[in-house]
Amino acid sequence: MILGDKIIINGLESNDLKERHLWLNDPEITYYFTNLGSIPTSKSDLEKWYENISAKRSQELHFSIFTKELKHIGGAQLKNIDWKNRSAELGIFIGDKSEWGKGYGTNATQCLIDFGFNELNLHRLWLRVDQDNLAALKCYQKAGFVQEGIFRAEVFRNGCFHDSVVMSVLNN
Repeated sequence: MILGDKIIINGLESNDLKERHLWLNDPEITYYFTNLGSIPTSKSDLEKWYENISAKRSQELHFSIFTKELKHIGGAQLKNIDWKNRSAELGIFIGDKSEWGKGYGTNATQCLIDFGFNELNLHRLWLRVDQDNLAALKCYQKAGFVQEGIFRAEVFRNGCFHDSVVMSVLNN
């Protein structure tokens, strides 16, 4: 369990999949997802994915985000963990739209940074974010991420390509 000022982060549990399934099938929530976008996710596909993530535990960690009142509001991950070079890719989402804009994403990001650096002894956390996702860019900048570059025309959405911003934060 990772405790933040506003949130609690726990390992992803099977009983978290019900909300996650709803969120992953909401086009407004997945609009900026680079890998799935608006592709529907079946319950059985999500359950199979969940069953297989334990085999990848050395390379990726999946979490659920809760409010202090234990309301499940989102998910997070550290993936592509490179133990030799001490880096990982960070990702978060707030799936409960009624909780958007309340600082939960920023707090979750800060907690994952702290966990990655202080518990996993990582040196660098990085992410990619759609250049048009202004709320996420603001969240990541508040948490200390800086822009490293651009993946040009990386995501095809709504009939055109969009750039992704690559950002990172270092444990100095």
